[in-house]
Formats: sequence, C-alpha cells, structure tokens
Amino acid sequence: MADLASLIQLLGAGSVGAVVTQYVSAGPERRRARATAREAMATLEQAHWAHGRDNEWPQLRTAVHAFESAAMAAGVPREVSGWYVKTRVAIYLESRREWERNPDPEFGGGVSTTYMDAFSGATELVYQSLWHPQRSRFTWRRRLKRSKEHTRAAAANAPTILRDIEDRPTVL
Repeated sequence: MADLASLIQLLGAGSVGAVVTQYVSAGPERRRARATAREAMATLEQAHWAHGRDNEWPQLRTAVHAFESAAMAAGVPREVSGWYVKTRVAIYLESRREWERNPDPEFGGGVSTTYMDAFSGATELVYQSLWHPQRSRFTWRRRLKRSKEHTRAAAANAPTILRDIEDRPTVL
C-alpha cells in the first residue's frame, strides 16, 4: 500500500513539474510572438494610407496577411483581429477616396479625425490582447461590442465605405 501511495505522489509531482516547466519555458516564445504581432501591426498601420500609387492594394493585403498570421500565433482572438483588419481596410478605402478627390502629395489621402478616433478602439483591443492576454480574455467581447457601437455612431453620416464596415468580409 505504501508503494501505491508513493507511486501516486511521484506521478502527481511529475505532472505538476512538467506543467510548470512547460509554462515557464514557453514565456520567451510567447513574448516573441506578441512582439512579432506588434511589428506586423506597425507595418499595417503604414500600409493603410493611400499615396496614389498602383501597388498599394497588394501591399495592404500582404500587411494584412502578415498581421493575421502574427495575431494568430500571439493568441489574439479571431474576432478582435478581424475587427482590427476591417477598420484598417476601411481607413485605406476612405484614404483612397480622399486621395482621388485631392491628389496632393502633402495633404491628400487624409481621413477625418472623427473616424480615426472611432477606429482607434480596434487598435486598443489588439493592444490589450497582446499586453494583457489573461486579463483580456474576460473583457474582449464587451470591449469589442463597445468599439463597434462607437464606430457605428461615428460613421452614421459617413460615406458608404465607412458605414458598411461591419458587412465587409474579414478575409482579403
């Protein structure tokens, strides 16, 4: 009977040790994945502005795919990364529309600060998922809903590009 108790104790200690070791050793890898996602966000933030060039859409698609891959590896919820991508594509389309109206290299392609403020909620959601993944697990749904409501209210009188943002497919 003592041998059975010792065996159970040994198995329990080994299991706990394996879980703890795996969690601790995966820490640097998780941090690298989150850093890669943040770098992909920065690239996407640059790609969503129109400058009147022909290769902008392929660059935006490449940046979106890189971000989606990095966000998946970093554990960002799919709905959060999808909403972020939708807002970046909407900003690009609005920027492109403004560029066509005013093709000025210095001031053309700008987007109203009203829309940018509304879309910043998507960026904040991704930041929270990257910086505080455990805490954001409990709050991202509520915060995503709030971000969508804020965007909907800001874009109520906007061009159709911004008004129908939620109806657009996430995948490019």
